[in-house]
Amino acid sequence: MNVESRTNSHPELLARSQLDSNRFGLIIHRGTLEKVDERALLRELIANQVDVAILRLPAGSAGRLQKLSKYGMPPIHADTLVYYQVALESYEPRPLRNQDIAFSIATPSDMAEVEHLVEATFDGYVSHYHANPYLDRTDILAGYAEWAAGYLTDTEGRITWVARRDGNIVAFASCAFDASTDLCEGVLYGVHPDHAGGGLYGDLIRHTQTEFRKRGFQLMKVSTQVWNLAVQKVWAREGFSLTRAFDTVHINAMLSAGEALVDKSLVFSAEQVAQFAEVSGDCNPVHLDDEAARAAGFASRITHGMLAGAELSRIFGTEVPGPGTLFLRSDFIFMRPIHCGAPHRLRIRYLSEVEQGGHIPAVATIHDDRQNLCLLSYCDLLKRPPT
Repeated sequence: MNVESRTNSHPELLARSQLDSNRFGLIIHRGTLEKVDERALLRELIANQVDVAILRLPAGSAGRLQKLSKYGMPPIHADTLVYYQVALESYEPRPLRNQDIAFSIATPSDMAEVEHLVEATFDGYVSHYHANPYLDRTDILAGYAEWAAGYLTDTEGRITWVARRDGNIVAFASCAFDASTDLCEGVLYGVHPDHAGGGLYGDLIRHTQTEFRKRGFQLMKVSTQVWNLAVQKVWAREGFSLTRAFDTVHINAMLSAGEALVDKSLVFSAEQVAQFAEVSGDCNPVHLDDEAARAAGFASRITHGMLAGAELSRIFGTEVPGPGTLFLRSDFIFMRPIHCGAPHRLRIRYLSEVEQGGHIPAVATIHDDRQNLCLLSYCDLLKRPPT
């Protein structure tokens, strides 16, 4: 099955997230899909060597991605995101409750204080990133600080307000806006835990509503995970209503991650194929006779798929990780046939430290001489310590 063919007329479904990629040391792409075409998505993942795809789909449609499981990429339902909005042209924000709070537009000089506030506010907060075992928890928290910092720079369409009490920043509101559409968004709100309660979070909402209304914006939206009921109650009290919901799904393709400790040419000879047929009992003519293979639609005879599996087992047990390795599990996904006598390239990447032993995930690929992906294999190994 050819899943790699594509033309330039196909629109990109995903875009690389440079912030996420830098933060987690992986190639991470993101996209919002109204419809699911798993074959087109798979083609794009392979073409861009994506490690993690973060997808948003209309709530209730994430199950359509389950077809990716047959390619060794089972989707992870990471969260459900809910959107609320309020029509500012017809809604009058209520007065602030906390009269001792002073609001101002943040400047780069506030960055260190805001980053410290973000760390205190979001420590322990569970987001869609936490559903993915490949994403480091420390990097997730640092990501929120980086996210907020991006709204303190002089960038068109971004602004952060900070709330001070006794001269100290105790809350912030990072927002985005688009003057051409009269649409604004509350992106990231935070209140220091020592100042939670007393209506300070509600005042963040009221202040941003008021400021954007003064500027002539007509529609404001906010979003959060569906489990985060506390903020949704505040939004409802402040005139917002639920409008949309999206499922967030992670696909761990892991097509470039890890250390490549095996990279070698690979040719399965007619003699090897014949020997494997004898040992396995699989004497299907497509493996042994060119004419039979051509009659079945192949250019020439093809190797047994498990002959490639045997080569992986040999490497795992004798080379890398080496003796003491147990081959626990593997998904073999054959994208194209592996032809007998033809040159191929075998690469194996290990997703954890081989020297440390224990559980070692690995990803193996076999490409033909035209760089077409023939085999994609996700493997789980166990390296026992020497006795």
